[in-house]
Amino acid sequence: MDKIDVLIVEDDAKIAQTHSEILRQTARFNPIGIAETMQMARTMIKIHKPNIILLDNYLPDGTGIDLFRELIADKSMHKTNVVLITASDEIDTVKTAMKLGCFDYLLKPVSYERLQETLNRYLTLNTAMKAYDNLQQRQIDELFNIQLRDKHQQSLPKGIESITLDTIKRVFSQNIGVRFTVEKLVLETGISKTTARRYLEYCSANGLLSAENEYGKVGRPERVYVKRGDNIE
Repeated sequence: MDKIDVLIVEDDAKIAQTHSEILRQTARFNPIGIAETMQMARTMIKIHKPNIILLDNYLPDGTGIDLFRELIADKSMHKTNVVLITASDEIDTVKTAMKLGCFDYLLKPVSYERLQETLNRYLTLNTAMKAYDNLQQRQIDELFNIQLRDKHQQSLPKGIESITLDTIKRVFSQNIGVRFTVEKLVLETGISKTTARRYLEYCSANGLLSAENEYGKVGRPERVYVKRGDNIE
C-alpha cells in the first residue's frame, strides 16, 4: 500500500512535532520532514515532491498563501495538495485559500480530531479517485461530496465523521461474514488504531456490525467485528 508523503511547513517546533506524531499514528501517512521557512519549504518540495503540505500561513520569511501561489504559478514545481494552518480567521484569507484550491483550512490551535478528519477525508478521496476509470455522474457527485464534506455531518455524534464512516461501512459490505479486528481494519483502510476502534464500537452500538470477544489459547480475548446479513443499514 503506497505511503502518502506529507511535508510540514511550520516555524513552531512544538506544533510541528505534534503534527508529525499525529501523522505517524495513521498508517498511510508519512511525514517526510519539517520546513521552518518558505525557502526551506521550496527546497524540500523540489526534492521530496510531497502529496500533501501542512502549511502554516505565517512564516519568518513570508506567508503560506504566497508560497501556495508560487506552487500554482511555477510549472516546474511539484503540484501538491495544501492544507493551510493559521491563527487567522480573516475572511479574506479564507476566500483566497478557497480560490487557490486549498484542500482544507484549519485554525490554530488545531485539535487532534479535526486534523484526523482532514487526513481521513484526503485518504478517502485519494482511494476513490484511484478506484474509478470512467466516471459516471453518481461517482463524480460522490467525489465532490468527499471534497466538500457530507451535508449530513451534523446528525452524527462528535468524533464520528461521515466520510470515514462510509469508508468503513463499504469495507464491511464488501466482506460480509468476514471477521475484522482493529488491526485488520487499520491495514484495510489506513486509519489509526484509535480511530478504527472508535468507529467499530459506534457501528456495533448502532447495529451496523456485530461484535464479540474471541478467546485464544493464551492472553486476553480479542474483540472482533463482522457484518452479517441481518445487520441493519
